[in-house]
Amino acid sequence: MLEPNTQPFKGILFNHEKIGDIASCVCPPYDIVSDPRTYYQRSPFNAIRLELPVPQPSMDKYAAAKHTMDTWLRDDILGPDKEETIYVYEQEFTVDGIDYLRRGFIALNRLRKDRILTHEETRKKAKEDRERLITTLKTFTSLVFGLYEDKEQEIESLLIHSMKEKIYDFIDEQSIRNRFYRITSSHDIGKLAALMETRSIYIADGHHRLDVSYRLGLRRIPIYLTSMHSSGIVILPYHRIIRFKKERTLAQLLAGLDNVVTIEKYPYEDDNSPKKVERAISASTKPSFALYSGNDPSNFYVLTEKVPLYTDPSVPETLRKLKVSILHAGILKNLLNIEDEEISFTQDLYPSIEQVKEGTVDLAVFLPPTLVKEVKEVAEHGLYMPPKSTFFYPKILTGLVFHKYG
Repeated sequence: MLEPNTQPFKGILFNHEKIGDIASCVCPPYDIVSDPRTYYQRSPFNAIRLELPVPQPSMDKYAAAKHTMDTWLRDDILGPDKEETIYVYEQEFTVDGIDYLRRGFIALNRLRKDRILTHEETRKKAKEDRERLITTLKTFTSLVFGLYEDKEQEIESLLIHSMKEKIYDFIDEQSIRNRFYRITSSHDIGKLAALMETRSIYIADGHHRLDVSYRLGLRRIPIYLTSMHSSGIVILPYHRIIRFKKERTLAQLLAGLDNVVTIEKYPYEDDNSPKKVERAISASTKPSFALYSGNDPSNFYVLTEKVPLYTDPSVPETLRKLKVSILHAGILKNLLNIEDEEISFTQDLYPSIEQVKEGTVDLAVFLPPTLVKEVKEVAEHGLYMPPKSTFFYPKILTGLVFHKYG
């Protein structure tokens, strides 16, 4: 009999009795940590020491992470769970005054490219870093994040009603309530695996870790999975911030777009103005974006497509109609000739505006969020979005459970 695609596992967990408060031991995944020192200072047992290690005397950062993990395992700071299980993870959070609950589960999943569908290109440097860390530790410190279809909410219902034991219940630094359980019923675990057997997985986050897993020839990896139809799915936009190599004025930029977009000024009146602009571009029936420039800090400039902006016939229509593609490839790169090295990414609206005001960046460009159905369509067509097209919020915390392979 073939093994099921989705399986329980014996996770590596922090020892409650040794670490104190779990909230002081978790951290975000490596790629959104702006200052690791915050987490290093929070606790001697913070998972940042494994997720984003720093070199130590006579050790590079990867060896330092291995030394830390070996020490924690030896001293019973970390240890294997009592039995194989599937973990349930709930996050309660608020975005723009609306409350959400996202519920998912963590299990081992067989690596199959016909079943696990991706939507984002990976970058060489990040892959090399994750590969060295994963192979040195023989451990997944943070999780790949995937979506599945469950219109009937069969899996959601099972997660709610399954027999489970609470491991953690805490509020993190972003005021998100995190509840983490192990399923205790082998019947529920088997039923969950059976419900997942024929479903595709659409990768939301963790493309680099997934790519490394294939390169290493691993059969199974831990993936956090949640329903793409859940009311708790929130995708925030990844805005672009630009620092020009050679000075370019706002007037020059707008002149290059005058024939293809309508340009509207939105005055920067108060602290609510950026949110008003964000809502305006999200509500637009046509692709719409906003510029904020140090040349005119009193106004936002909203650009709305007049004629198709991304017309490269070699690019599939599925990608050409994505707003993030229209902005990134159609406007920034093709029309304005902005180079990749000039572009950075942020999900932070207000801090990026402050950077423009301070003069540390020249331009902030805001765009509406990508939709789940767009992620699904791109993945099913075997295509890739531009880098940093989606920011699934909130991230899956690092430190709740680790998976040691081999």
